[in-house]
Amino acid sequence: MKPKTIIISVLLALLVIILFNNKEEASFWLFGDIRTSKLLILGIFFLLGVIVGGILFRRKPKHPKEYGVSNSYQTTDEDAEFLKNEDDLTDEDREYIRRD
Repeated sequence: MKPKTIIISVLLALLVIILFNNKEEASFWLFGDIRTSKLLILGIFFLLGVIVGGILFRRKPKHPKEYGVSNSYQTTDEDAEFLKNEDDLTDEDREYIRRD
């Protein structure tokens, strides 16, 4: 078994033991006096804690450290001929190609 599974199992067992050892009736104030079992109160607050914890500590997608550029442009025969004849290029064109 994985360590994570063992830890979750132990925690759930402790939760069940704690909940079922607190079955007596208790007074709870929620906009008035409510008399209910501690089991219900503890169970509700545990579920609220799990929900809030899941929302606060959810995993966010990681951004890549490097961004790549993909070139989907296919060169044609005209482009290949143009690049071979660099003598026909102006100085401005040569500078532009050099920066690329």
